[in-house]
Amino acid sequence: MPAIDINSWITSLLDQLQANQQRQLVVLQGTRSWCDERFETIFQLHPTMQVLSNRNLVASATPFSKTDACLGSEARLVAMDLFEGFSADVLCIAAGLVCSGGILLLLSPIPRDWDMASDHYARWQGHEISRRAYFAEYFFNALEEDGKAGVVLTEEFDFASAASLSSLPVLQRTTIEDGQTTEQRNCLQRVEQWLSSGRNGIVLINAGRGRGKSTCLGLLVKKFQSSYKILLSANSKQTAGALLDVVPDAEFVAPDRLLQHCPEADLLVIDEAAMIPLSILHRLSRIYPRLVMATTHGGYEGTGQGFMLRFVSALEQHELIRLELEKPVRWCQQDHLEYWLDHCLMLADDSTQQSSAPDLQACELRLLEDPTEPKFFDLLKQVYPLLNSAHYRTRPSDLRMLMENPDLVLIVACCEGWVVAAALLNIEGGFETDMCEEIFLGRRRPRGHLLAQMLTAQAGLRYFARYRGIRIQRIAVAGHCRRNGLGTRLLQRALRYASDNSLDYVGASFALDPDTACFWQHAGFKPVHISYGKGKSSGSQSIAVLQAVNAEISAEMNKLQQRISLQLPTWMTQFLQDMDARQVVALLRYVGFDTSIDEIELSEIEAFALGNKGFELCFASLQKYVMQRVAQSDHECDALLIEKAIQNRHWNLLERESGSEGRKQLQTRLRGQVDDLIKAC
Repeated sequence: MPAIDINSWITSLLDQLQANQQRQLVVLQGTRSWCDERFETIFQLHPTMQVLSNRNLVASATPFSKTDACLGSEARLVAMDLFEGFSADVLCIAAGLVCSGGILLLLSPIPRDWDMASDHYARWQGHEISRRAYFAEYFFNALEEDGKAGVVLTEEFDFASAASLSSLPVLQRTTIEDGQTTEQRNCLQRVEQWLSSGRNGIVLINAGRGRGKSTCLGLLVKKFQSSYKILLSANSKQTAGALLDVVPDAEFVAPDRLLQHCPEADLLVIDEAAMIPLSILHRLSRIYPRLVMATTHGGYEGTGQGFMLRFVSALEQHELIRLELEKPVRWCQQDHLEYWLDHCLMLADDSTQQSSAPDLQACELRLLEDPTEPKFFDLLKQVYPLLNSAHYRTRPSDLRMLMENPDLVLIVACCEGWVVAAALLNIEGGFETDMCEEIFLGRRRPRGHLLAQMLTAQAGLRYFARYRGIRIQRIAVAGHCRRNGLGTRLLQRALRYASDNSLDYVGASFALDPDTACFWQHAGFKPVHISYGKGKSSGSQSIAVLQAVNAEISAEMNKLQQRISLQLPTWMTQFLQDMDARQVVALLRYVGFDTSIDEIELSEIEAFALGNKGFELCFASLQKYVMQRVAQSDHECDALLIEKAIQNRHWNLLERESGSEGRKQLQTRLRGQVDDLIKAC
């Protein structure tokens, strides 16, 4: 076919889309050389298109690993190259870059000819790759079934007789007056009322992609920066790019520098707050009593749901003003590409809930040793939204993982035809001695063997990776079915599966928080390691927990537990010094920290409480005592007691975060808290 046929067709389609204000998906599907030739002719006609490719199709192409830097930008034509891998996360980002009247262009192999070995996103544990391109098959089948979201161009495609795509309904752009939408104007008015009232708290602007929330923050800073001292922060300056386009003279300060230097401000504005670790957000909310945050719900980064679950839900309602931006700015309301992609990749929460609570005792537990078989796809369509509703970081790529990971074992609880709980299991470990040595020395990091690697390389059990066990990768229970023992039943089934298959242990690694720690403790899993570094998404230390299936593992677990008890006081003043006070309490109670306090130490502690000795002279004794008392009680602890008597944070830092108290006042309050502990004995 002459190359001009494609260019004429693309130009005609762009004209049609511009007329009806829709967006369209177009797929070039065939051999690599055929797709590249057609792409080149299109690019020559549209050299300003945004190109995402790991093959450097053109000099301006952005590799998939750097697509986050594109967020906030837009183009009428965006191309995504699938020949070295199909990332659902990048697909969602690419779609978010396409403005109204534009095209998302995919370069794709035919699914039956998919080269799994060259697909970087089809690799799982070790060197295992997907057996088949199930996700690509699912995606393109869904596209064909819809009939409106897009069109697939192949070598056999007849441009002359191709049906017109103008049958999509004509949409109306969201009205913008004086550079802002009605919703953005209403947000600014609400913030102005809040600032004028003198109240402290948090204003949260929540929106989907393309709704103009970053622009709204920019308008806010621009409007109020002459009346208030405003600081801007975000995960990175690139993340705040759209905001800074509106107000380039805004003072940007990275979150870690805010905590380090605590510059004064009347208002702190945070863009894409869900991308910042929760522990940092909690501390910033103590330093800056007035915050305006914006975040993306259903974010492609997989952070939005966790932000709502773990940060927003923990705030007192009188502290929070929630604002929504619902109408898109970059494209139109009822845009068919957005609608189709949300449903195909299950980004939209459109699941139908049961009208009444099910009989959980009648739930059937099903164990699927190979859930990647296509016959289970309908079941996976229930599992993925369940995981998304319960976990901090669930990405669109997890849908592909469910469909293709050959090492995955799935346990689901079904009630009256509904999946109400699920556990994803990965079998890991089983390495030879030489590989264990390499892992211990930090020379090798086998992909997907998280627990085996963590306990060998970090916890110091040189040959732990030789054991074969199960890692609970995810576990989720529907909201209306929680606290009824269903999660524990899933774990018991996993333990039985491990025993039946002569595996050595069942374990998990998760970001430490009080509720999660309580669940695993109740289920009988013992803490065996605390990570030295913080998770990139959660900003918290991870904790590894195990339950032994064979007796040999029990002895290894005892060694690890003894190590935690012995070294935890030191860790608290080192890599755990920034841990949130609530997490410290949860950790101490989970570990069951215990120690001996002799008469000399007890005398020192009493002298401090009475004001006869300074803190520094008594710290070693105080720390052991407070850790033991917190671990063995269930009463609520003041953050100061944890942050100073256990973690020994610097007085200057505590003064800045307390706002109004100086060192003398803080130490007096601390003495009173220690005195209360003594009297409670």
